[in-house]
Amino acid sequence: MLGRDVFLSALREYGVKYLFGNPGTTELPVMDGLVDYPDIEYILALHEDIAVGMAAGYAQATGKPGVVNLHVAPGLAHGLGNIYDAYKAGVPLIITAGQHESRLAIQEPALWGDLVSMVKPYTKWCWEVQKVEELPIALQRAFKVAMTEPRGPVFLSLPGDVMMQEVDAKPLPLTTIRQRNTPAREDLELAGELLLKANNPVFLIGDRVGRMNAVEETVRLAELTGAKVYGEHQSSGYNFPYRHPQHLGRCLPNGPFIRTILADADVVLMLGISSQAPLLYFAEPLVGETAKVIHIDCSEWELAKNMHVDCAILADIKSTIAALNRFLDGKISTQTEVAAAIGQRRHAIEQLKQERFRQLQKEAADTKDQVPLSPAFVMEQLNRFLDDRTFVVDESVTTGRYVHSYLDIRRPNSLISLKGGGLGYGMPAALGAQLARPDERVVAIIGDGSALYYIQSLWNAAKYQLPVVFLIVNNTSYMILKGGLQRMNGSAAQKGVYPGMDLVGPEVDLTACARSFGVEAIRAEKPEELQHALQHAFSERRPILIDCVIDRTVKVFLQ
Repeated sequence: MLGRDVFLSALREYGVKYLFGNPGTTELPVMDGLVDYPDIEYILALHEDIAVGMAAGYAQATGKPGVVNLHVAPGLAHGLGNIYDAYKAGVPLIITAGQHESRLAIQEPALWGDLVSMVKPYTKWCWEVQKVEELPIALQRAFKVAMTEPRGPVFLSLPGDVMMQEVDAKPLPLTTIRQRNTPAREDLELAGELLLKANNPVFLIGDRVGRMNAVEETVRLAELTGAKVYGEHQSSGYNFPYRHPQHLGRCLPNGPFIRTILADADVVLMLGISSQAPLLYFAEPLVGETAKVIHIDCSEWELAKNMHVDCAILADIKSTIAALNRFLDGKISTQTEVAAAIGQRRHAIEQLKQERFRQLQKEAADTKDQVPLSPAFVMEQLNRFLDDRTFVVDESVTTGRYVHSYLDIRRPNSLISLKGGGLGYGMPAALGAQLARPDERVVAIIGDGSALYYIQSLWNAAKYQLPVVFLIVNNTSYMILKGGLQRMNGSAAQKGVYPGMDLVGPEVDLTACARSFGVEAIRAEKPEELQHALQHAFSERRPILIDCVIDRTVKVFLQ
Protein backbone atom coordinates (compact mmCIF):
# COMPACT_ATOMS: atom_id res chain seq x y z
CA MET A 1 0.00 0.00 0.00
CA LEU A 2 0.91 3.62 -0.47
CA GLY A 3 0.42 5.93 2.48
CA ARG A 4 -2.55 7.55 0.79
CA ASP A 5 -4.19 4.11 0.51
CA VAL A 6 -3.73 3.52 4.24
CA PHE A 7 -5.47 6.87 4.76
CA LEU A 8 -8.37 6.14 2.40
CA SER A 9 -8.72 2.54 3.61
CA ALA A 10 -9.02 3.85 7.17
CA LEU A 11 -11.79 6.23 6.10
CA ARG A 12 -13.60 3.31 4.47
CA GLU A 13 -13.15 1.04 7.50
CA TYR A 14 -14.31 3.76 9.89
CA GLY A 15 -17.52 4.30 7.92
CA VAL A 16 -16.72 7.65 6.31
CA LYS A 17 -19.12 8.40 3.46
CA TYR A 18 -18.07 11.93 2.54
CA LEU A 19 -14.71 13.69 2.36
CA PHE A 20 -15.18 17.48 2.31
CA GLY A 21 -12.55 19.79 0.91
CA ASN A 22 -11.06 22.16 -1.62
CA PRO A 23 -8.00 20.52 -3.18
CA GLY A 24 -4.57 21.89 -4.02
CA THR A 25 -1.26 20.48 -5.20
CA THR A 26 -0.38 18.79 -1.89
CA GLU A 27 -3.73 16.97 -1.95
CA LEU A 28 -3.12 15.39 -5.36
CA PRO A 29 -1.99 12.02 -3.89
CA VAL A 30 -5.32 11.71 -2.07
CA MET A 31 -7.33 12.92 -5.08
CA ASP A 32 -5.58 10.38 -7.31
CA GLY A 33 -6.24 7.60 -4.81
CA LEU A 34 -9.95 8.45 -4.47
CA VAL A 35 -10.52 7.05 -7.95
CA ASP A 36 -10.09 3.59 -6.44
CA TYR A 37 -12.47 4.32 -3.52
CA PRO A 38 -15.78 5.14 -5.22
CA ASP A 39 -17.69 4.56 -1.97
CA ILE A 40 -16.10 7.71 -0.52
CA GLU A 41 -17.62 10.78 -2.18
CA TYR A 42 -15.55 13.94 -2.40
CA ILE A 43 -17.69 17.01 -1.64
CA LEU A 44 -16.09 20.04 -3.28
CA ALA A 45 -16.54 23.44 -1.61
CA LEU A 46 -15.50 26.78 -3.10
CA HIS A 47 -13.72 27.84 0.09
CA GLU A 48 -11.98 25.82 2.80
CA ASP A 49 -14.13 27.29 5.60
CA ILE A 50 -17.25 26.14 3.76
CA ALA A 51 -15.80 22.64 3.62
CA VAL A 52 -15.16 22.73 7.39
CA GLY A 53 -18.67 24.03 8.07
CA MET A 54 -20.26 21.33 5.91
CA ALA A 55 -18.25 18.60 7.64
CA ALA A 56 -19.26 20.03 11.02
CA GLY A 57 -22.95 20.20 10.12
CA TYR A 58 -22.79 16.62 8.87
CA ALA A 59 -21.14 15.52 12.13
CA GLN A 60 -23.71 17.32 14.28
CA ALA A 61 -26.63 15.85 12.33
CA THR A 62 -25.30 12.27 12.37
CA GLY A 63 -23.27 12.06 15.58
CA LYS A 64 -20.47 10.62 13.42
CA PRO A 65 -17.15 12.31 12.70
CA GLY A 66 -16.97 14.73 9.79
CA VAL A 67 -13.80 14.48 7.70
CA VAL A 68 -12.36 17.49 5.88
CA ASN A 69 -9.17 17.85 3.83
CA LEU A 70 -7.57 21.32 3.53
CA HIS A 71 -4.69 22.75 1.51
CA VAL A 72 -1.40 23.57 3.26
CA ALA A 73 -0.99 26.74 5.36
CA PRO A 74 -3.33 29.17 3.53
CA GLY A 75 -6.06 26.54 3.26
CA LEU A 76 -5.83 25.65 6.93
CA ALA A 77 -5.87 29.36 7.78
CA HIS A 78 -9.03 29.78 5.68
CA GLY A 79 -10.68 27.00 7.67
CA LEU A 80 -9.79 28.29 11.13
CA GLY A 81 -13.02 30.30 11.57
CA ASN A 82 -15.28 27.27 11.45
CA ILE A 83 -12.69 25.05 13.14
CA TYR A 84 -12.96 27.48 16.08
CA ASP A 85 -16.76 27.26 16.08
CA ALA A 86 -16.63 23.46 15.88
CA TYR A 87 -14.15 23.36 18.77
CA LYS A 88 -16.43 25.48 20.94
CA ALA A 89 -19.43 23.32 20.01
CA GLY A 90 -17.62 20.03 20.68
CA VAL A 91 -18.03 18.76 17.11
CA PRO A 92 -16.08 15.58 16.22
CA LEU A 93 -14.05 16.60 13.17
CA ILE A 94 -11.10 14.89 11.53
CA ILE A 95 -9.23 17.75 9.88
CA THR A 96 -6.37 16.88 7.56
CA ALA A 97 -4.16 19.08 5.43
CA GLY A 98 -1.64 18.27 2.77
CA GLN A 99 1.89 19.35 3.58
CA HIS A 100 5.02 19.74 1.46
CA GLU A 101 7.45 16.85 1.41
CA SER A 102 9.36 16.67 4.69
CA ARG A 103 12.75 17.17 3.06
CA LEU A 104 11.60 20.53 1.65
CA ALA A 105 10.52 22.04 4.98
CA ILE A 106 13.96 23.48 5.74
CA GLN A 107 13.72 25.54 2.55
CA GLU A 108 10.37 27.13 3.55
CA PRO A 109 8.73 26.60 0.12
CA ALA A 110 5.65 28.49 -1.01
CA LEU A 111 2.50 27.59 0.93
CA TRP A 112 4.49 25.80 3.64
CA GLY A 113 3.73 26.56 7.28
CA ASP A 114 3.88 25.09 10.77
CA LEU A 115 0.41 23.59 10.46
CA VAL A 116 0.33 21.93 13.88
CA SER A 117 1.12 25.20 15.67
CA MET A 118 -1.52 27.03 13.63
CA VAL A 119 -4.38 24.75 14.64
CA LYS A 120 -3.28 23.48 18.06
CA PRO A 121 -5.34 25.91 20.22
CA TYR A 122 -8.60 24.75 18.63
CA THR A 123 -8.14 20.98 18.53
CA LYS A 124 -8.16 18.17 21.08
CA TRP A 125 -5.08 16.64 19.48
CA CYS A 126 -2.91 17.46 16.47
CA TRP A 127 0.04 15.78 14.78
CA GLU A 128 2.21 15.93 11.66
CA VAL A 129 2.85 12.42 10.38
CA GLN A 130 6.60 12.06 9.85
CA LYS A 131 6.78 8.46 8.63
CA VAL A 132 4.33 6.36 6.69
CA GLU A 133 4.47 3.70 9.42
CA GLU A 134 2.79 6.19 11.80
CA LEU A 135 -0.38 6.46 9.72
CA PRO A 136 -2.37 3.52 11.18
CA ILE A 137 -1.79 4.69 14.76
CA ALA A 138 -2.34 8.37 13.95
CA LEU A 139 -5.61 7.73 12.12
CA GLN A 140 -7.05 5.40 14.73
CA ARG A 141 -6.08 7.83 17.48
CA ALA A 142 -7.58 10.78 15.63
CA PHE A 143 -11.00 9.14 15.27
CA LYS A 144 -10.92 7.81 18.84
CA VAL A 145 -10.03 11.20 20.36
CA ALA A 146 -12.55 13.14 18.27
CA MET A 147 -15.40 10.81 19.26
CA THR A 148 -14.63 10.60 22.99
CA GLU A 149 -16.46 13.08 25.24
CA PRO A 150 -15.91 15.91 25.50
CA ARG A 151 -15.81 15.64 21.72
CA GLY A 152 -13.99 17.99 19.41
CA PRO A 153 -11.81 18.46 16.32
CA VAL A 154 -8.45 16.77 15.77
CA PHE A 155 -5.86 17.56 13.10
CA LEU A 156 -3.38 15.56 11.04
CA SER A 157 -0.76 17.09 8.74
CA LEU A 158 -0.03 14.74 5.84
CA PRO A 159 3.24 15.42 3.96
CA GLY A 160 3.30 14.43 0.31
CA ASP A 161 6.24 12.06 0.64
CA VAL A 162 4.50 10.17 3.46
CA MET A 163 1.36 9.77 1.37
CA MET A 164 3.28 8.35 -1.58
CA GLN A 165 5.59 5.99 0.33
CA GLU A 166 4.98 2.26 0.22
CA VAL A 167 4.28 0.48 3.49
CA ASP A 168 3.35 -3.02 4.58
CA ALA A 169 0.52 -1.91 6.86
CA LYS A 170 -3.23 -1.60 7.07
CA PRO A 171 -5.61 0.50 9.18
CA LEU A 172 -6.10 -0.42 12.83
CA PRO A 173 -9.62 -1.34 13.95
CA LEU A 174 -11.30 1.68 15.53
CA THR A 175 -11.52 1.71 19.32
CA THR A 176 -14.82 2.97 20.75
CA ILE A 177 -14.80 4.20 24.34
CA ARG A 178 -18.16 3.82 26.05
CA GLN A 179 -18.41 6.41 28.80
CA ARG A 180 -20.90 5.12 31.30
CA ASN A 181 -19.12 6.02 34.51
CA THR A 182 -21.50 6.63 37.41
CA PRO A 183 -21.09 9.08 40.31
CA ALA A 184 -20.03 8.23 43.83
CA ARG A 185 -23.02 7.53 46.03
CA GLU A 186 -22.16 10.32 48.48
CA ASP A 187 -22.05 12.89 45.65
CA LEU A 188 -25.37 11.69 44.30
CA GLU A 189 -26.98 11.92 47.74
CA LEU A 190 -25.53 15.40 48.33
CA ALA A 191 -26.93 16.67 45.02
CA GLY A 192 -30.28 15.02 45.75
CA GLU A 193 -30.57 16.52 49.23
CA LEU A 194 -29.68 20.00 47.97
CA LEU A 195 -32.39 19.80 45.30
CA LEU A 196 -34.87 18.33 47.75
CA LYS A 197 -34.44 21.29 50.13
CA ALA A 198 -34.41 23.96 47.43
CA ASN A 199 -37.13 26.61 47.40
CA ASN A 200 -36.11 28.14 44.08
CA PRO A 201 -33.92 25.81 42.01
CA VAL A 202 -32.67 26.99 38.61
CA PHE A 203 -31.20 24.70 35.95
CA LEU A 204 -28.69 25.84 33.34
CA ILE A 205 -28.73 23.24 30.56
CA GLY A 206 -25.80 22.78 28.20
CA ASP A 207 -25.06 21.06 24.92
CA ARG A 208 -23.69 17.84 26.36
CA VAL A 209 -27.20 17.09 27.67
CA GLY A 210 -28.54 16.79 24.13
CA ARG A 211 -25.42 15.23 22.68
CA MET A 212 -25.38 12.48 25.33
CA ASN A 213 -29.10 11.74 24.81
CA ALA A 214 -30.05 12.91 28.28
CA VAL A 215 -32.97 15.19 27.37
CA GLU A 216 -35.71 12.85 28.60
CA GLU A 217 -33.96 12.35 31.94
CA THR A 218 -33.35 16.09 32.31
CA VAL A 219 -37.02 16.90 31.66
CA ARG A 220 -37.98 14.39 34.35
CA LEU A 221 -35.51 15.95 36.81
CA ALA A 222 -36.90 19.44 36.16
CA GLU A 223 -40.44 18.21 36.75
CA LEU A 224 -39.47 16.34 39.92
CA THR A 225 -37.83 19.43 41.42
CA GLY A 226 -40.05 22.20 40.05
CA ALA A 227 -37.05 24.07 38.66
CA LYS A 228 -36.85 26.95 36.23
CA VAL A 229 -34.88 25.82 33.17
CA TYR A 230 -32.67 27.99 30.99
CA GLY A 231 -30.43 26.96 28.10
CA GLU A 232 -26.81 28.04 28.16
CA HIS A 233 -26.08 31.09 26.05
CA GLN A 234 -24.72 30.32 22.59
CA SER A 235 -26.04 26.80 22.82
CA SER A 236 -25.35 24.74 19.70
CA GLY A 237 -28.13 22.18 19.85
CA TYR A 238 -31.39 20.89 21.28
CA ASN A 239 -31.17 20.18 25.00
CA PHE A 240 -34.73 20.71 26.32
CA PRO A 241 -38.17 21.00 24.66
CA TYR A 242 -38.69 24.67 23.80
CA ARG A 243 -42.41 24.68 24.63
CA HIS A 244 -42.09 22.77 27.92
CA PRO A 245 -43.87 24.75 30.70
CA GLN A 246 -40.65 25.06 32.72
CA HIS A 247 -38.35 26.09 29.87
CA LEU A 248 -37.85 29.85 30.06
CA GLY A 249 -35.54 30.17 27.06
CA ARG A 250 -31.85 30.51 26.35
CA CYS A 251 -29.64 32.81 28.38
CA LEU A 252 -28.51 35.99 26.72
CA PRO A 253 -24.71 36.24 26.60
CA ASN A 254 -24.52 39.20 28.95
CA GLY A 255 -23.67 39.28 32.63
CA PRO A 256 -26.63 41.36 33.87
CA PHE A 257 -29.13 38.94 32.30
CA ILE A 258 -27.49 35.84 33.77
CA ARG A 259 -27.10 37.53 37.15
CA THR A 260 -30.79 38.50 37.11
CA ILE A 261 -32.18 35.04 36.36
CA LEU A 262 -29.99 33.51 39.09
CA ALA A 263 -30.54 36.29 41.66
CA ASP A 264 -33.23 34.47 43.68
CA ALA A 265 -31.97 30.92 43.15
CA ASP A 266 -31.00 29.02 46.27
CA VAL A 267 -29.74 26.03 44.24
CA VAL A 268 -28.22 26.28 40.75
CA LEU A 269 -27.75 23.07 38.78
CA MET A 270 -25.38 23.28 35.81
CA LEU A 271 -25.63 20.35 33.39
CA GLY A 272 -23.09 19.84 30.62
CA ILE A 273 -22.51 23.54 29.98
CA SER A 274 -19.42 25.15 28.48
CA SER A 275 -20.69 28.73 27.93
CA GLN A 276 -20.06 29.79 31.50
CA ALA A 277 -18.79 33.34 31.05
CA PRO A 278 -20.74 36.25 29.52
CA LEU A 279 -19.71 37.70 26.20
CA LEU A 280 -18.32 40.89 27.74
CA TYR A 281 -16.46 41.31 31.01
CA PHE A 282 -18.78 41.37 34.04
CA ALA A 283 -17.24 42.06 37.45
CA GLU A 284 -19.97 40.61 39.69
CA PRO A 285 -20.34 36.89 40.45
CA LEU A 286 -23.07 35.34 38.31
CA VAL A 287 -24.38 33.20 41.18
CA GLY A 288 -25.47 34.71 44.50
CA GLU A 289 -23.27 34.19 47.57
CA THR A 290 -25.81 32.07 49.45
CA ALA A 291 -26.80 29.82 46.54
CA LYS A 292 -25.56 26.25 46.42
CA VAL A 293 -24.15 25.10 43.09
CA ILE A 294 -24.29 21.59 41.66
CA HIS A 295 -22.31 20.91 38.51
CA ILE A 296 -22.60 17.66 36.54
CA ASP A 297 -20.46 17.00 33.48
CA CYS A 298 -18.23 14.44 31.77
CA SER A 299 -15.52 17.08 31.29
CA GLU A 300 -13.28 17.61 34.28
CA TRP A 301 -12.02 20.88 32.75
CA GLU A 302 -15.49 22.42 32.66
CA LEU A 303 -16.39 21.40 36.23
CA ALA A 304 -15.97 24.37 38.60
CA LYS A 305 -13.99 26.17 35.89
CA ASN A 306 -14.99 29.70 36.90
CA MET A 307 -16.49 29.42 40.38
CA HIS A 308 -16.65 27.36 43.53
CA VAL A 309 -19.04 24.43 43.24
CA ASP A 310 -20.62 22.79 46.29
CA CYS A 311 -21.21 19.47 44.55
CA ALA A 312 -19.12 18.62 41.46
CA ILE A 313 -19.90 15.32 39.76
CA LEU A 314 -17.60 13.99 37.03
CA ALA A 315 -19.65 11.26 35.37
CA ASP A 316 -21.84 10.32 32.44
CA ILE A 317 -24.64 12.90 32.35
CA LYS A 318 -27.44 10.59 31.25
CA SER A 319 -26.88 7.85 33.84
CA THR A 320 -26.19 10.40 36.60
CA ILE A 321 -29.46 12.25 36.05
CA ALA A 322 -31.35 8.96 35.83
CA ALA A 323 -29.87 7.93 39.20
CA LEU A 324 -30.71 11.33 40.66
CA ASN A 325 -34.29 10.96 39.47
CA ARG A 326 -34.61 7.60 41.21
CA PHE A 327 -33.23 9.05 44.42
CA LEU A 328 -35.59 12.05 44.36
CA ASP A 329 -38.62 10.04 43.30
CA GLY A 330 -38.21 7.78 46.31
CA LYS A 331 -37.84 10.73 48.70
CA ILE A 332 -40.59 12.97 47.31
CA SER A 333 -43.19 10.18 47.23
CA THR A 334 -43.00 9.96 51.02
CA GLN A 335 -42.98 13.72 51.76
CA THR A 336 -46.37 15.27 51.10
CA GLU A 337 -45.39 18.84 51.95
CA VAL A 338 -42.35 18.75 49.69
CA ALA A 339 -44.41 17.38 46.81
CA ALA A 340 -47.02 20.12 47.31
CA ALA A 341 -44.36 22.86 47.29
CA ILE A 342 -42.85 21.47 44.09
CA GLY A 343 -46.28 21.41 42.47
CA GLN A 344 -46.86 25.05 43.41
CA ARG A 345 -43.49 26.04 41.93
CA ARG A 346 -44.23 24.26 38.70
CA HIS A 347 -47.60 26.00 38.45
CA ALA A 348 -46.02 29.43 39.02
CA ILE A 349 -43.34 28.79 36.38
CA GLU A 350 -45.97 27.60 33.92
CA GLN A 351 -47.92 30.83 34.46
CA LEU A 352 -44.76 32.85 33.84
CA LYS A 353 -44.05 30.86 30.68
CA GLN A 354 -47.57 31.38 29.38
CA GLU A 355 -47.45 35.10 30.03
CA ARG A 356 -44.16 35.47 28.19
CA PHE A 357 -45.46 33.50 25.24
CA ARG A 358 -48.65 35.59 25.16
CA GLN A 359 -46.47 38.70 24.89
CA LEU A 360 -44.57 37.17 21.98
CA GLN A 361 -47.81 36.19 20.25
CA LYS A 362 -49.14 39.71 20.77
CA GLU A 363 -45.99 41.16 19.21
CA ALA A 364 -46.49 38.95 16.15
CA ALA A 365 -50.17 39.85 15.92
CA ASP A 366 -49.54 43.58 16.38
CA THR A 367 -46.98 43.58 13.57
CA LYS A 368 -48.76 41.27 11.11
CA ASP A 369 -49.26 44.13 8.63
CA GLN A 370 -45.86 45.76 9.18
CA VAL A 371 -43.57 46.56 6.25
CA PRO A 372 -40.68 45.79 6.47
CA LEU A 373 -41.54 42.59 8.27
CA SER A 374 -41.10 42.13 12.00
CA PRO A 375 -38.90 39.21 13.15
CA ALA A 376 -41.69 38.11 15.49
CA PHE A 377 -44.16 37.77 12.61
CA VAL A 378 -41.59 36.00 10.43
CA MET A 379 -40.91 33.31 13.04
CA GLU A 380 -44.60 32.92 13.86
CA GLN A 381 -45.26 32.25 10.17
CA LEU A 382 -42.29 29.92 9.76
CA ASN A 383 -43.40 27.85 12.75
CA ARG A 384 -46.55 26.88 10.85
CA PHE A 385 -44.44 24.91 8.38
CA LEU A 386 -42.23 23.03 10.82
CA ASP A 387 -42.95 19.40 11.60
CA ASP A 388 -41.17 16.32 12.93
CA ARG A 389 -39.14 16.00 9.73
CA THR A 390 -37.71 19.51 9.88
CA PHE A 391 -34.13 20.20 10.92
CA VAL A 392 -33.36 23.81 11.94
CA VAL A 393 -29.98 25.52 11.54
CA ASP A 394 -29.79 28.94 13.17
CA GLU A 395 -27.26 31.69 12.56
CA SER A 396 -29.72 34.56 12.69
CA VAL A 397 -27.80 36.37 15.47
CA THR A 398 -30.06 39.32 16.41
CA THR A 399 -33.22 37.50 15.34
CA GLY A 400 -32.18 34.48 17.42
CA ARG A 401 -34.29 35.79 20.30
CA TYR A 402 -37.39 35.04 18.22
CA VAL A 403 -36.06 31.83 16.69
CA HIS A 404 -35.59 30.26 20.11
CA SER A 405 -38.84 31.65 21.54
CA TYR A 406 -41.34 31.09 18.73
CA LEU A 407 -40.28 27.88 17.07
CA ASP A 408 -41.74 24.71 18.55
CA ILE A 409 -38.57 22.63 18.57
CA ARG A 410 -39.24 19.42 20.47
CA ARG A 411 -37.39 16.64 18.63
CA PRO A 412 -33.94 15.59 19.87
CA ASN A 413 -31.06 16.30 17.52
CA SER A 414 -33.07 18.56 15.24
CA LEU A 415 -31.20 21.84 15.77
CA ILE A 416 -27.79 23.35 15.05
CA SER A 417 -27.06 26.82 16.37
CA LEU A 418 -23.92 28.94 16.26
CA LYS A 419 -21.75 28.31 19.33
CA GLY A 420 -18.36 29.94 18.98
CA GLY A 421 -19.65 33.25 17.65
CA GLY A 422 -17.53 33.35 14.49
CA LEU A 423 -19.86 34.11 11.58
CA GLY A 424 -20.06 32.00 8.42
CA TYR A 425 -20.95 28.67 10.05
CA GLY A 426 -24.68 28.40 9.41
CA MET A 427 -24.99 28.12 5.63
CA PRO A 428 -22.30 25.42 5.26
CA ALA A 429 -23.55 23.56 8.36
CA ALA A 430 -27.04 23.46 6.86
CA LEU A 431 -25.67 21.83 3.71
CA GLY A 432 -23.81 19.21 5.74
CA ALA A 433 -26.91 18.53 7.81
CA GLN A 434 -28.98 18.07 4.65
CA LEU A 435 -26.45 15.55 3.33
CA ALA A 436 -26.78 13.73 6.64
CA ARG A 437 -30.58 13.84 6.67
CA PRO A 438 -31.66 13.36 3.04
CA ASP A 439 -35.23 12.43 4.01
CA GLU A 440 -35.74 15.54 6.13
CA ARG A 441 -35.95 19.24 5.28
CA VAL A 442 -33.27 21.56 6.60
CA VAL A 443 -34.32 25.15 7.26
CA ALA A 444 -31.41 27.56 7.63
CA ILE A 445 -32.30 30.84 9.35
CA ILE A 446 -29.37 33.10 8.58
CA GLY A 447 -28.69 36.80 9.09
CA ASP A 448 -27.70 38.71 5.97
CA GLY A 449 -24.33 39.60 7.49
CA SER A 450 -23.66 35.93 8.22
CA ALA A 451 -24.85 34.85 4.77
CA LEU A 452 -22.44 37.21 3.04
CA TYR A 453 -19.44 35.56 4.66
CA TYR A 454 -19.93 32.52 2.42
CA ILE A 455 -22.78 33.23 0.02
CA GLN A 456 -20.98 30.92 -2.44
CA SER A 457 -22.20 28.05 -0.24
CA LEU A 458 -25.29 28.20 -2.43
CA TRP A 459 -23.29 26.65 -5.24
CA ASN A 460 -23.03 23.47 -3.18
CA ALA A 461 -26.80 23.45 -2.66
CA ALA A 462 -27.31 23.57 -6.43
CA LYS A 463 -24.49 21.19 -7.38
CA TYR A 464 -25.52 18.44 -4.96
CA GLN A 465 -29.24 19.29 -5.11
CA LEU A 466 -29.56 19.77 -1.37
CA PRO A 467 -33.11 21.04 -0.72
CA VAL A 468 -32.28 23.50 2.05
CA VAL A 469 -34.68 26.39 2.65
CA PHE A 470 -32.43 29.41 3.25
CA LEU A 471 -34.46 32.02 5.14
CA ILE A 472 -32.26 35.13 5.16
CA VAL A 473 -33.47 37.61 7.79
CA ASN A 474 -32.20 40.75 6.12
CA ASN A 475 -31.80 44.03 8.00
CA THR A 476 -28.86 45.19 5.81
CA SER A 477 -26.59 45.60 8.82
CA TYR A 478 -24.60 44.05 11.64
CA MET A 479 -27.50 44.77 13.96
CA ILE A 480 -26.02 43.05 17.00
CA LEU A 481 -23.17 45.56 16.96
CA LYS A 482 -25.57 48.48 16.65
CA GLY A 483 -27.34 47.16 19.72
CA GLY A 484 -24.01 47.00 21.50
CA LEU A 485 -23.32 50.65 20.72
CA GLN A 486 -26.79 51.52 21.99
CA ARG A 487 -25.99 49.82 25.30
CA MET A 488 -22.74 51.81 25.50
CA ASN A 489 -24.79 55.00 25.00
CA GLY A 490 -21.79 56.87 23.66
CA SER A 491 -21.37 59.19 20.72
CA ALA A 492 -22.51 56.63 18.13
CA ALA A 493 -25.81 55.97 19.91
CA GLN A 494 -26.47 59.64 20.60
CA LYS A 495 -25.78 60.66 17.00
CA GLY A 496 -27.35 57.56 15.40
CA VAL A 497 -24.16 56.87 13.44
CA TYR A 498 -22.82 53.30 13.30
CA PRO A 499 -19.43 53.13 11.56
CA GLY A 500 -18.85 50.01 9.49
CA MET A 501 -22.15 48.36 10.40
CA ASP A 502 -24.45 49.06 7.43
CA LEU A 503 -24.40 46.74 4.41
CA VAL A 504 -25.64 49.36 1.97
CA GLY A 505 -24.23 51.60 -0.74
CA PRO A 506 -24.86 49.30 -2.55
CA GLU A 507 -27.26 46.91 -0.86
CA VAL A 508 -26.46 43.34 -1.91
CA ASP A 509 -29.10 41.72 -4.11
CA LEU A 510 -29.26 38.32 -2.41
CA THR A 511 -31.80 36.93 -4.85
CA ALA A 512 -29.50 37.74 -7.78
CA CYS A 513 -26.61 36.11 -5.92
CA ALA A 514 -28.64 32.97 -5.35
CA ARG A 515 -29.74 32.72 -8.98
CA SER A 516 -26.17 33.16 -10.19
CA PHE A 517 -25.24 30.03 -8.20
CA GLY A 518 -28.23 28.09 -9.56
CA VAL A 519 -30.61 28.45 -6.60
CA GLU A 520 -34.17 29.72 -6.89
CA ALA A 521 -34.75 32.88 -4.84
CA ILE A 522 -37.73 34.97 -3.69
CA ARG A 523 -37.69 38.39 -2.05
CA ALA A 524 -40.33 38.93 0.64
CA GLU A 525 -40.97 42.47 1.90
CA LYS A 526 -44.69 42.26 2.72
CA PRO A 527 -46.62 39.76 4.89
CA GLU A 528 -48.44 38.22 1.94
CA GLU A 529 -45.14 37.83 0.05
CA LEU A 530 -43.62 35.99 3.01
CA GLN A 531 -46.60 33.66 3.28
CA HIS A 532 -46.48 32.88 -0.43
CA ALA A 533 -42.71 32.33 -0.34
CA LEU A 534 -42.91 29.90 2.59
CA GLN A 535 -45.80 28.01 1.01
CA HIS A 536 -43.85 27.67 -2.24
CA ALA A 537 -40.55 26.71 -0.58
CA PHE A 538 -42.08 23.93 1.51
CA SER A 539 -44.11 22.55 -1.39
CA GLU A 540 -40.96 22.04 -3.48
CA ARG A 541 -38.03 19.65 -3.00
CA ARG A 542 -35.09 21.76 -4.09
CA PRO A 543 -32.89 24.51 -2.60
CA ILE A 544 -34.71 27.84 -2.30
CA LEU A 545 -33.59 31.14 -0.79
CA ILE A 546 -36.05 33.60 0.72
CA ASP A 547 -34.66 37.11 1.13
CA CYS A 548 -36.82 38.21 4.03
CA VAL A 549 -36.65 42.00 4.52
CA ILE A 550 -37.08 42.75 8.23
CA ASP A 551 -37.34 45.87 10.36
CA ARG A 552 -34.07 47.83 10.52
CA THR A 553 -34.87 49.66 13.76
CA VAL A 554 -32.04 49.33 16.29
CA LYS A 555 -33.26 47.51 19.41
CA VAL A 556 -31.51 46.52 22.61
CA PHE A 557 -32.64 43.23 24.16
CA LEU A 558 -31.68 42.93 27.82
CA GLN A 559 -34.08 40.12 28.63
